[in-house]
Amino acid sequence: MTKIKRITPTDFRGQFMSEMSNEFAILRTPVQIHDIAKTSSFIKVPTPLHRPEYNFIVHITKGTAKQQVDANVVSLKENEILFVRQGNVTSLKEVSADAAGYMILFEDQTLNQLLSKQELIKLFSANIVIHLSEESSVWLNTLFGLLSTEIYYPNPNLGVCYSLLQAGLQKIFTSSKELNKSISRSAEITFNFKELVYKYYLENKTILFYASELSVSENYLHRCIKETIGESPKEWINKVSILQSQLLLQDLTKSISEIAFELNYGDPSYFGRLFKKITGVTPSEYRIAFMQDLSE
Repeated sequence: MTKIKRITPTDFRGQFMSEMSNEFAILRTPVQIHDIAKTSSFIKVPTPLHRPEYNFIVHITKGTAKQQVDANVVSLKENEILFVRQGNVTSLKEVSADAAGYMILFEDQTLNQLLSKQELIKLFSANIVIHLSEESSVWLNTLFGLLSTEIYYPNPNLGVCYSLLQAGLQKIFTSSKELNKSISRSAEITFNFKELVYKYYLENKTILFYASELSVSENYLHRCIKETIGESPKEWINKVSILQSQLLLQDLTKSISEIAFELNYGDPSYFGRLFKKITGVTPSEYRIAFMQDLSE
């Protein structure tokens, strides 16, 4: 069975950073934090698509950045935050030379301890960019500075770290109009659907499977997904599969046909057509572009 490698912080530093920056220390804690102004110059941008084994927050206080999350490229500017869910396929596309702020990494277990299910859905159902007032952004940046100070102590107090992170998350919720809206049934279904697709896309590509898992009809699932993300469930399942195939295409030892079969596409030609429909290029063209990026 195909297993997509998830990227750890150590992997990220080894694969995507030009130098072993001392500022990008690999911490042995469930929460990690990095100062964007000190570390971004070491990152080789754009990074290849990868699938992190952690959730992360990007908080920009100065400058700009662009992050691909699944098939969408999201622009971030001053006083904005993006949450990226573990399991998303992602890539840092651009970061300005004057960019400042923090990137906070945390495991699923930590997230589940700090947030309710409803809060999780609000944060991750649409990968929205959260706009903060300058006052809230400054407050949050100060708090993340305290978190960074604590976590880099030789023996950090994890209780203090969790409390600071939880305070930061609650500040984001209370400061954001987008996150103060009530959760609709469609948004909840969409969140759960996405979580299931990331888990089962390889073995199950039928709408019936996911509708059954969610205990709803296929028609109702279709309405919910179309309403919240503007795509049909089938389009989303295909998109996730093709995004994962881009990760597999980075392994140059495998043929395109082998990758198609590993993803349970019985016809490599169909896989190629679907790949081009979703990405705009053929699998061969994608692989050539990836190799060119590596050689630069």
